[in-house]
Amino acid sequence: MRKVLSLTVALLLVLTLVACGQQTPGSSSAPAPTPSSSQDTQAPAEPEVDPEVANFPTRPVEVIVPWAAGGGADLVFRALAEVFPTYSGGQPLVINNLEGAGGAAGTAEFLSKPADGYNLLHYNVASITRAHMSKVPFDVHSFEPVIKIVQGVSMILVREDAPWQTFDEFLADAKANPGQITMGNAGAGGGAHLIALVFETRSGTEFIHTPYGGGGPAVTGLLAGEIDCMMATSPEGLSNIEAGQLRVLATLGSERLEQFPDVPTVMEHDIDLLSEPWRGIMAPAGTPPEIIERLHQIFKEAIADERYVKAMLEMDQEPVYMGPEDFGQFLLDEDAMFYDVISTNKLGDIYGQ
Repeated sequence: MRKVLSLTVALLLVLTLVACGQQTPGSSSAPAPTPSSSQDTQAPAEPEVDPEVANFPTRPVEVIVPWAAGGGADLVFRALAEVFPTYSGGQPLVINNLEGAGGAAGTAEFLSKPADGYNLLHYNVASITRAHMSKVPFDVHSFEPVIKIVQGVSMILVREDAPWQTFDEFLADAKANPGQITMGNAGAGGGAHLIALVFETRSGTEFIHTPYGGGGPAVTGLLAGEIDCMMATSPEGLSNIEAGQLRVLATLGSERLEQFPDVPTVMEHDIDLLSEPWRGIMAPAGTPPEIIERLHQIFKEAIADERYVKAMLEMDQEPVYMGPEDFGQFLLDEDAMFYDVISTNKLGDIYGQ
């Protein structure tokens, strides 16, 4: 019995020694920790930022406004230029008015500008319609959308001494005397021109349409008595209205303007027509996406600046933001709509033949 017990104890001792021999000196029975280093706890390295993008812009940025000085496009962009340096590191926004051919001349010249972010283009409805009205070297796909910045309203303006005191009187005279009243606009094939044509159709009237090289020249023509009325886009003629030289007979907005509460909308007279023209900014095709985004951020901050907002409201303009992607889709939708209007009515040199 003692012999058996001794053998059992001896066996247990042997097994214990074998188990201990499988561990290296100083080791423990706890699981070995997984390899780790300070790299595991450090935040991932941030991607390198191109200094040219981070510091953009390092010189003045030019924007081509393909309309005359003093028109709606010019006034809006000069207000934008006032606040631009605040968000561009002090670099200015230089306005270059290149009028002619209903906005086509300046837009065509923009095609030759380098795609470096330092060259931009004012873009609006007229830019789209021109490509469907005439054979021009550009269309909605020729540029990179940056941002939509504002939205206004179309208005019918007359001189203070015009024979019509109300829109009712104007409408009645236009219906009784088709083709006798001259109506000016900012350019042949532009947004105001097309809206005037649609106004004719939906109001049962007929006018003699007189295009100018921009809203400013059209206002000058109205003041000089060259035309009887004008299809304008706010803020065209606003200073002349305030000076008592011009009057607003009607607006084509969804509701009456706060600044002119006694002026009716054409919709109040059962004319189903809404026109709230917009303006945006485009860059040359091929401009690096990083530069587009940098420009977008600068302008997004600029149009939220209270100075710009105040200036727009004083012009009966509504600051409206739309980023590159949404603005791009919006432009495609506008392009499709105006293609349908122009081609169906066989307007211009392309579909009118």
